[in-house]
Amino acid sequence: MSRKILLNIGTYESRAAIIEDGVLVELLYEILDSEKIVGCIYKGRVANIVKGTQSAFVDIGIHKDAYLTQTGVENYNNDDDLKDIFRSPIQDTLKVGQNVILQILKEPTPTKGPRSTMTLSFTGRYLVFMPKVDHIGVSKRILHDRERERLRNIGRRIAPKGTGVVFRTASEGLEESLLKADLDLLIKMWKKVEDKSRHSPPKTMLHRDMPLPMKVARDFFDDSVDEMIVDSEEAYKSILEDCDFLSPLQRASLELYRESEPLFTRFGIEKEIDQALSRKIWLDSGGYIFFDKTEAMHCIDVNSGRFSGGADLEETVFRVNLEAAEVIARQIRLRNLSGMIIIDFIDMESREHRSRVLKTLKDGFKGDRNKPNILDFSELGLIQMTRRRTSASLVEIRKDVCPCCEGSGRVFSNLTLVNRIKNQAIEEARRYQTGKIVINAHKTVLDLLRGKDNQGLKELEQRTGRRLILKTVNGLDVETFKVEPLLEQSRRKKPDESGTHAENADLEAENSDIEAVDEQIVEEQNSDENVEIEQED
Repeated sequence: MSRKILLNIGTYESRAAIIEDGVLVELLYEILDSEKIVGCIYKGRVANIVKGTQSAFVDIGIHKDAYLTQTGVENYNNDDDLKDIFRSPIQDTLKVGQNVILQILKEPTPTKGPRSTMTLSFTGRYLVFMPKVDHIGVSKRILHDRERERLRNIGRRIAPKGTGVVFRTASEGLEESLLKADLDLLIKMWKKVEDKSRHSPPKTMLHRDMPLPMKVARDFFDDSVDEMIVDSEEAYKSILEDCDFLSPLQRASLELYRESEPLFTRFGIEKEIDQALSRKIWLDSGGYIFFDKTEAMHCIDVNSGRFSGGADLEETVFRVNLEAAEVIARQIRLRNLSGMIIIDFIDMESREHRSRVLKTLKDGFKGDRNKPNILDFSELGLIQMTRRRTSASLVEIRKDVCPCCEGSGRVFSNLTLVNRIKNQAIEEARRYQTGKIVINAHKTVLDLLRGKDNQGLKELEQRTGRRLILKTVNGLDVETFKVEPLLEQSRRKKPDESGTHAENADLEAENSDIEAVDEQIVEEQNSDENVEIEQED
């Protein structure tokens, strides 16, 4: 399998694309001044403890408190044999107002704060250092028992007492000196965090993970990568100078992109990103897939569309589902969907066909770092799966919630809005004794309210017994409108003769302002009507 990494460094954002066998399989983003905080270490203060869920909320200085579960709290049990099987209630371990050092595991969402842990870890090229956990571990991807035991022995020799290391897949076959050099660098990072925590106030960031170019070089750039292309000379030099762990082969595979055409455009990545942001994906066969999100889960629906190939209906359905399974696995990784995911394939009768579709879906997640858990077809013909969340999805990074529909994807129809305006106008006429009512709304809504030859407006004026002034407000979304009575001078109380001249002058000025507003609205109304007459002529 050929692998290629494209690294695009921009003024406001940096992006990395992982390509396998010519197909884009993963996107990584880093936006300047964004709240991307996974891996960051904070000194926080416990804001609240929830006994019922055995969790705590810690103020770390961002808009949402960090969520800390009991399993993420340091175990202060002195008996080593009981540390892993018994944990004290969280209220006996933490107190409100207590200062704690924690690390962010998951990014915050629009409704939830970031998930955190007090078990700190520092990730290097070859291993992960855990300063407060006495444990030696080896990646499951290292399969040979002899190599696993060799690495464990090295870990026992190089790890300081009371600390732990986990050897990553890249450590397989390496000499002890290289592994120790990587560990020494991580220990220095931990010492800096310790020193800074002693003198820093709560709600302070003590450590930030490395920038995207360095992280991509650390986590993805190995001997299996054919080439890594970078379009920034500064990032290119930084990788060569700061990444001491790169082998001669890897350094030879690093290339600086100098063409005038943007890197992502040159390799067709921009089109792939646009497709990954759309709700509907067309299949080559003519079928299509919908991707939708609710508060609880992501829902994916497969439809046959205009595909009619196959010997019979069952064969047609199977071929669409098989193609869809490949696309869905790739799109989930590209979109970085996480949490609970429900996939509704087209119903298949054959058990063999179901098994092959399920296998194709699982094969699509080989090499996925977020460890999906995929269940078999349910009785309703649905596939349920979960995928670990480590960062925001592509849609969360690139898009904001619509201010008009607030994410629902629907707005009231114009006819519904007209009826709501009519009801409110009748209610305002009942509540206020005024001769005029002003209606501010979107032009399309006001046009429908007027009706043909202003018949709808006349009927509403007869119903309310008031003169209605329609005012088009530029910049309003379709759903927004305002119905308000216009207070007039004739409806206001006259000043008593015993009142002071100053009071009378103030009242006259106020009435003058009201008349000016009234004249302005009437002029705008007449102007709108004249424009409509000119258009009709």
